[in-house]
Parts: sequence; C-alpha cells; structure tokens
Amino acid sequence: FLVMLLNSLYEPEEQHGQERCVIHPIHTHDFCTSRFTDYAADLNIALAYYNFLDDWQDDRKVSGLLEAQLFRTAKRRITASYPRQTSAITEALLALNSLERSGRPDPDGAANSFGRLMVELFVMDESDYWAPTLRTVGEGLGRYIYLLDAAIDLENDLRSGRYNPLSDLARGGRKTADFQDELTLLIGECAAAFEQLPLVQDAGLLRNILYSGVWIKFYQALDKQTGANGKGGPT
Repeated sequence: FLVMLLNSLYEPEEQHGQERCVIHPIHTHDFCTSRFTDYAADLNIALAYYNFLDDWQDDRKVSGLLEAQLFRTAKRRITASYPRQTSAITEALLALNSLERSGRPDPDGAANSFGRLMVELFVMDESDYWAPTLRTVGEGLGRYIYLLDAAIDLENDLRSGRYNPLSDLARGGRKTADFQDELTLLIGECAAAFEQLPLVQDAGLLRNILYSGVWIKFYQALDKQTGANGKGGPT
C-alpha cells in the first residue's frame, strides 16, 4: 500500500521488466521498482527485525533470536539511512511493551503508540509539502491496524490470558463486532486525509484497499465466531 501510495503521489522514475524469483522460479513475472520500493523494503526488514527480537524477548523463542541475527547487518544499514524512522519504531515498540508488561488495558495509549510509528514510516522526506497529510494518513491507518488486531484477537487473548488493550471492555460485555464503530472512525480519519492527496495512478486500487480491503480480516473473524459464510462489509 505504501509503495503504491508514494509512487502515485510523487511519480518517480520506475524500472519495469520480467524475472523469475525464489517464490515463482518456473515462470517469469512482471516487476516494477522505484526508490519507494527500496524504501518500503528497508522498512519491512527493520520491522521484521524488531518483530523477531520481540519473539525472543517475550517468549524466549530461539527461532526469533536466530531470525533477528540474520537481519542484524541489514538493520544497521537501514538505521544509518533512516534514523528518524527506525527511532520511531523502537520508541513505539518500547511504549507498547511497557503497556503490555504493566497489564493495564489502555486502548487509546496502545493505538496512539502504533499510530506514531506509522506516522514516521509514511513520510520519507520531512520537508516535503505533502508530509503533514501523509502523517495523518499513516497515523489513522496505524491506530486502525492496532485496534483491528486487538478486536480480532480479543476472545483468544481472554482465554489464554494474553494482554489485550480491549480486555476491560470485553469483560463489560463487548465483543469483536461491537468495535466496528470505533474502527470505522479511525479508518475514516485516514481516508479523509488520503482524499486530500492528488493521486491518479492506482487511485482506484488504493481506495479499494482503504474502503474495503482493510475490513476483510475483521469480517472473517466475525464469520468464524458466528459460523457464517457471508462476506460482510462496512455500510
């Protein structure tokens, strides 16, 4: 999503071609790269590194430690190239870890921490004219993603005793479906800022993601909980 968004907004020089890859080694496939695909790939590696490290620190998963070691050299390079973004990742994850260790359900605090992480990832150049709007898009999407995952995992987390920022609300009788209004508000803030951007390329696909695609996991969770097979969606 971020690659398509930044490519559409800034229209950078792109390289197109065909190649085979590890996932699809038999047939060639089309590819398109730009400076934003490289940027997003680097951020993906940084996020993966901290995710694996978190697995080791929280659950003592040896696989997490080994996988983090694989990315350590690349992570150092990325930190040197994007210190603001990687600092935002570490600060947000420290804040989230602190909340989780305290056991204090704080949906706003947790969602805001992840929103601050996404704010910095969406902005490659702080001095750019569109930086404030991109920050609003990233913040709304980040807060939505965090609370979406919390709502989807709510029942499992309550059964297993894992931390969930919505646990107090769930004990008060609220279920996954009851958080649709809050989620709609958060993705609405993101979409309102998104619509201020002068996008043409892939604009239809980007809107499809924001207005429909982001809800797929939510409605799959509802269908699983109710035993339904329908495809829901926001109205």
